Order: sequence, then C-alpha cells, then structure tokens
Amino acid sequence: MARKTREEAEQTRQLLLDTAERVFHEQGVAATSLADIATAAGLTRGAIYWHFSNKLDLFTAICDRIKPELEEMEGMLQDQRHSPAARLWRHAIALFEMVRDDERLRRICAIHHIGCEQVGEMAPLLLEQISWNLEKQAKLQQVLEEAQRAGQLRDGVQPRLAALGLHSLYGGLCHSWMINMQDHTVHQHVESLLSPYFVGVFRDNCWLDAPAADN
Repeated sequence: MARKTREEAEQTRQLLLDTAERVFHEQGVAATSLADIATAAGLTRGAIYWHFSNKLDLFTAICDRIKPELEEMEGMLQDQRHSPAARLWRHAIALFEMVRDDERLRRICAIHHIGCEQVGEMAPLLLEQISWNLEKQAKLQQVLEEAQRAGQLRDGVQPRLAALGLHSLYGGLCHSWMINMQDHTVHQHVESLLSPYFVGVFRDNCWLDAPAADN
C-alpha cells in the first residue's frame, strides 16, 4: 500500500509539473497562481501545496526536468575526438537542433525568455540566472583557451570575451525565435547565423575538422 501511495504521489507531482508548463507558457508566470495550476490539473490547492511550497519551488522543479538534456549538450564540449573549435561548433549546432526537436525544452525556454518576470516572488531567479550564465561562459571559455593553445584562435582574440560573445549569440538567437515561433528562420539557417562568429574567432575553418583518429 505504501508503495502504491508513493507511486500515486509521483504521478500527481508529474501531472502538476506538466500542467504548470502548459499554463505558464500560455499565460505567463506572474499571471498564474498555484491555485490556477491546481484547478487546471483537476486537483485541489492542498494537493499542489503538498508537493510545492511556492511558485518559485514549482518553477525550479520544472527547469530541473530538462537538466539531463542540457548536461548531455555540455558533454559535447569535452569530446576529445574533436578539436576545441570543432567541439564548440558541434555543440552550437546540436543545441539549436535540440531546441527545435524537444517540445518540453522549447516550452521551458520560451517561459524563461518571454513568460517570466524575475521580480517579486520570482526575484531569486535573477541571481540563479546570473550564476548559470557565468557557469556556462566559464565552460565555453575553457574550450576557447584549449583552442588558443592549439593555435586555432585568430590573433588578438581573448577567450574570456569570445566566450561571452558566443553565449550571448546563443541567447539572442533563441530569444529571436521564442518571441515569434512561427518564424523558423533561426532553425532553417542556424549554420549561416553562427558562421560569422566562428570565422571571426577561429583560423582557417578549423571548426569544421574531421574527428581525430582513435589512439
């Protein structure tokens, strides 16, 4: 009986997360209460407060659902079968393909970009976003520093600034698509949109290299 209760509780939790994703996406985070989500899920307010202490707690749990996919993308940056520049290129292309193909990831990205004001009860998200940005930029910078040691960067390119530029390019392209999802220009031309950055940062198309031979 206890096992069944745990399973039912988890099913209820997943239903609430699914419903919150949909309602946050449709009407925004600020305009949505926990009671709204409970009603949309066909549950009581008590049920949602059993699983989530507040809206921020719920929103954080929603974001946690896509962590495995994002961690998989980060793993591409460490794939030693490819040069540093090639790893960055492959990571960039795969990231936009994932946003295109993964409905849940796309929906949560849209909530972040256009559906969530990071003020009031959601203000802690701003600090989390700053921390997340710095962490991602540091990982990009690490690969760019590898590229510099390998002689792949153009003269004068600073890895720290190049990492900020690449991360900002990702965010800008995602935002452009999220505010008008009917326009598929970004995903239809992602290589053309990314190429000017790579041309300006790297030498001799080195980001298009073939996999390194196995040792």
